[in-house]
Amino acid sequence: MADPSHLAKPFDIEKLFNQIHQLEIHTPQGLSGVLTKESRYVFNYHQVADEAAISLVMPVRQESYTHGDLMSVFAMNRPEGYLRYIIEERLRRMGAPSDMFLLYLAGSNQIGRLQYAIPSETPPEHSGEQLEALLSQPSAALFKRLVDQYALGSGISGVQPKALVPIVKVPNAGLEIASNSIPQPAEHAAVPLKTVIVKAEGDDFPGLACNEFFCMSVAKEAGFTVPDFWLSDDGLLFIMSRFDRKPDGTALGFEDMAVLTGRTANQKYEGSYEMIASAVEIFAGENSVITLRRLFERVALSCYLRDGDAHLKNFGMLYENPTQPRTLAPIYDVVCTDIYPELDGKMALKLNKSKAYPTDIELCDYARRLGISNEDAKQVIQRIENAYQKIVGDFKNDVRFQHNDLLKSIQKAIES
Repeated sequence: MADPSHLAKPFDIEKLFNQIHQLEIHTPQGLSGVLTKESRYVFNYHQVADEAAISLVMPVRQESYTHGDLMSVFAMNRPEGYLRYIIEERLRRMGAPSDMFLLYLAGSNQIGRLQYAIPSETPPEHSGEQLEALLSQPSAALFKRLVDQYALGSGISGVQPKALVPIVKVPNAGLEIASNSIPQPAEHAAVPLKTVIVKAEGDDFPGLACNEFFCMSVAKEAGFTVPDFWLSDDGLLFIMSRFDRKPDGTALGFEDMAVLTGRTANQKYEGSYEMIASAVEIFAGENSVITLRRLFERVALSCYLRDGDAHLKNFGMLYENPTQPRTLAPIYDVVCTDIYPELDGKMALKLNKSKAYPTDIELCDYARRLGISNEDAKQVIQRIENAYQKIVGDFKNDVRFQHNDLLKSIQKAIES
């Protein structure tokens, strides 16, 4: 792909602020088309092959795509939640940033394979961070610096404080593990990291980083597909490698289930796990059997761990390009929400027409509708239970989980 920054001039944020009415949309196959903001949003493809399609729900065609709101595949890349708040605070003196400006700031630093560019303009880039330093430094000051440094160039959604941070690899450097820590899921020296997602716990949900590390560790122990992930030495930062990049850094397509079911981010709690299964069957095609099994693993995991935030944006499809096979993305964003009394104690989406957590019998009935036998469904549930017991035992002596008795709170929520 041609580098859209080859004519780059110094970046002038004030000149560009809310003055962007057209963006080039690039994929690994090259320039796909142009997004324009007129009275409506309009996207037009150039003369490109099907491989250059920007979305599974927006195939290549000559007719324009138009919508009053930002199309969902682009809205997925728009900074949201805490990150958007930080951006708006930093740019407050210039007014409210437009969606086009936010997409341009994210550039190529968001989840998925799309890049947003303006000829002759390129946002500033940063040199990156060392993973070892992210894990070992005191988290409060570190995360504030990371947000200050990288907020304007990150396109990532969610209410939890987080940022996309580029990683530099130090030659011959391995990840040292303190004697009081549980071994991490992967040695840094063996992981070809380009960018990681760094999450911090906010005041609203204490222990969230440890909570996610625990739940993801259960998923990994159960043998489910997960990205590499780490927990900082003080237990306040959860760090996860991106699953939308190949080992050589090539971007993979990713579209969450809000996009694929025609919902917006504001509608991420609408729908059902049956609806997700229908979308999987449509978009996975010949891979639907294995992909539906992975979907069941994800839903069963959330039910067991009392994860009431498994909404539409926490499921998605991965692909090399829209003409290639698609499969369910690895498991991500799993937390035990029942330890937070201010939440409602229900599932994010409906299952069997209810948001109440299902019994094992009801869960197996869901599996049957996905084409999974009762015996196989019970084996998945048993793997999760065995993994949970193993991780509880492993983490009992981890000092990071003794703050606020987090492990006991998780056990109480799950085992009650």
